[in-house]
Amino acid sequence: MMVALPNGTVVHHINANYFLDQTSMKPEEEEGPAISFSAGFEDPSTSTYIRFLQEGLEKARPYLES
Repeated sequence: MMVALPNGTVVHHINANYFLDQTSMKPEEEEGPAISFSAGFEDPSTSTYIRFLQEGLEKARPYLES
């Protein structure tokens, strides 16, 4: 997945295999969550995707301000 500017500049990306690895992790109930879920979403894929988009927006900010 990529976050790109209208001119084609890629400002953030994530490899599909890495994304799948992150979303396949199951938190251990006894020890507490192994990963933190963002924005209150309990689904790891939703949480990881939202975090990816937020990071992409932050990385694009300098390009949009100039």
